[in-house]
Amino acid sequence: MTWIQKLYHTYEAVSCQNLDSTTPLTPIGHTIQTAHIVIVIDGQGTFITARVMPPKTTIMLPATESSENRTSGEAPHPLADKLQYVAKDYLNYGGGKKAYFDGYLKQLTAWCESSSAHPKVKAILNYVQKGTVIQDLIKVGVLPVNEHNQVLSQWEQEGEAPEIFSVLPKTKGEIEFGSALVCWSVEMAGDPNSNTWTDSSIQQAWTNYLAQTDGEQGFCFVKGEETTISTMHPAKLRHTGDKAKLISSNDKEGYTYRGRFDTAEEAASVSAEVSAKAHGALRWLIGRQGIKNGEQVTVAWAIGGQKVPSPLADMFFDVHADTHEDTPNETPQSENLKDWSADMGEQAAVLIKKKLHGYQAKLDKHEQISLLMLDSATTGRIALTYYQEFLPQTYFANLDAWIDDLTWYQRYSTEKPDAKKSDKKQKIWAKTAPSPFAIAQAVYGKSLSDTLKKQLYARLLPVIAGGRSVPIPYDWVKNSFQAACNPSSHDSIWEWQRNIGVACALYKGWRARHHDLLQRRTYTMSLDTENRSRDYVFGRLLAIAEHIERMALNMTNEMRATNAERYMQRFVNSPFKTWQQLEINLKPYKERLRKDYPVRISEKFTLQNPLAFLNNKNNEISQLLAILDELHQSGCDLNQPLEPEFLLGYHSQRMANRQSKQPESNTPDNPIQQA
Repeated sequence: MTWIQKLYHTYEAVSCQNLDSTTPLTPIGHTIQTAHIVIVIDGQGTFITARVMPPKTTIMLPATESSENRTSGEAPHPLADKLQYVAKDYLNYGGGKKAYFDGYLKQLTAWCESSSAHPKVKAILNYVQKGTVIQDLIKVGVLPVNEHNQVLSQWEQEGEAPEIFSVLPKTKGEIEFGSALVCWSVEMAGDPNSNTWTDSSIQQAWTNYLAQTDGEQGFCFVKGEETTISTMHPAKLRHTGDKAKLISSNDKEGYTYRGRFDTAEEAASVSAEVSAKAHGALRWLIGRQGIKNGEQVTVAWAIGGQKVPSPLADMFFDVHADTHEDTPNETPQSENLKDWSADMGEQAAVLIKKKLHGYQAKLDKHEQISLLMLDSATTGRIALTYYQEFLPQTYFANLDAWIDDLTWYQRYSTEKPDAKKSDKKQKIWAKTAPSPFAIAQAVYGKSLSDTLKKQLYARLLPVIAGGRSVPIPYDWVKNSFQAACNPSSHDSIWEWQRNIGVACALYKGWRARHHDLLQRRTYTMSLDTENRSRDYVFGRLLAIAEHIERMALNMTNEMRATNAERYMQRFVNSPFKTWQQLEINLKPYKERLRKDYPVRISEKFTLQNPLAFLNNKNNEISQLLAILDELHQSGCDLNQPLEPEFLLGYHSQRMANRQSKQPESNTPDNPIQQA
């Protein structure tokens, strides 16, 4: 019950604050639904006009436990509801659903006759009692009719279809007008807010009415007292059409509680107030700061309402957006519009951690942070698949540890501020931890499905949130390494380069958190010329061979994959044997570089001395081969398949090549053909 208690206290804390959210905080006894039609009346219940609401307009409306949880059968909402409920004359105009007007009228009348009655609600009661709802909607053109005065279910005439056809769901091309949800606008003298769904006095009147009604009494496990308990709990947590529930016990023939308890209440009981507020807070948090992955949702929050970053968020784009924001109350100047691309790439991890510490600074050191993940296998049930509580210091320290352990060069595509359309896109190699989606792409590639993605996110959340005590799964390291070493399996150069960065990050993190302390190792992102590991050295060798050939190809504007890229998978399986073949293949490209005059490589760069460049690379190759020879003399098998550390050497050398003012590649994003 801890998570319900935290959500309940969150509701209490944020309800008195004016915090931003796309999803409002629902009062007790209210729910959110999509509205289709608004009918405007005056204070005496006289019809004025009606109009169709814009598509996907959501409103907050009063509800009972039964109406909020209805799936079929009669359960009217107290005020706003579908035409089959609010229109007495629904069947007279061709309604195809069962009419429930009597039940709606009885409930509305009971409210209006109580001490919690509201003038606007009484006006609505006066209007619906007249039984002219459909007639009035036809009169103002909201509902079109045929020659027999029956409402049309489909539009087959010339001209544009009426708006009602664009907001109601269709079945085999036809609509059922009884499904249109009607809300009310009551215009009264001196009242500037005529919309009932935004009138807080009506919301309070309904809440007061609910408090007066008798309900089932029981012991609330959250409040620890006897009170009115909830027998049906809210749904619509992730969106207005969400029917899945976190708490449900209507399956009396299955395995919900049978075998341990006689009744569901013996297992657990929660008061109606706690249930409404806890579910309302969760709905609000999901809309405000939830990370959605299909039906899977992750939320991190503090009870006080302050925003808390989710471990599954890609914070690179948040920080990148922050660097382009203009200074408030200032006219943008040229210095304010600086392109942060280079700085952002180099300082990404630093800037992200700085932003995380900004979040932490807004929290009291004893204010608890809650983290949960929800997922559903069916449309009617949703499960809490992960829940953990942290103190701010621990939570943000674990996020820092994830960044420190997995920071590597990650390829991002961003847009330059105020750049021409043709020059808008730019590539950034950011030094940061990979995003969850990038990890999923690198681990599963083309086989990534919604199910696999949800499974990976469910495994990834405790790894990030748990800190260094939780290791990186080795199957991710293995799968991403195999994918990164097979360029031809990718649809584009961009995708392959991104997956190399992710694979390096995963291996780096796996080593940093290895369960065997003797096997733990930290790697620097810069090129480690002192690293004499066989795998690391072979990675550097392949990157140098690729660089030499790429420079030679660029001299003649040849845009194709190098031999190093095409032989990469073979190189991983038989490194030394494949290297001997690569050396032979490099000879004609080396000959092309044996020049003593500058060569224009691209519009932005000219190779001033190709021969000096070649001699420098040949020296590097000789030094690396000497290291390999020493390893061979000591009994190391140079032809044994390479381990993932190979990628770190390869990518570090590759990035060092990029940073030496020598363009690495102008190859377009087309598939790499395998040799």
